[in-house]
Amino acid sequence: MRFAGEYPPDWPDIAFAKKQSVAWRCEHCNHEHEPETGYVLTVHHLDGNKSNCSSENLAALCQKCHLHLQASLQPGQIFLPGLRPSRVPVVRIPHLTT
Repeated sequence: MRFAGEYPPDWPDIAFAKKQSVAWRCEHCNHEHEPETGYVLTVHHLDGNKSNCSSENLAALCQKCHLHLQASLQPGQIFLPGLRPSRVPVVRIPHLTT
């Protein structure tokens, strides 16, 4: 997957706020942030653009789910498999569309 944009200067605050908004739990598997067991909560940009930090474009995922979803992404795909449909909108990722 190719990423676009750059993280904004306040990215640490944005990522922290996103993690707090979901009570420090993965939005996919619901596992809590638990670094000592390998469940490190990260924030994923659904459209792949690191500068697009709108709340609709961010998903808090444990590192395992984050890496799994990124590895599963196919060019032109319009959704991320496994994310709860009620939480995550369907998105088209323009830079991956063939």
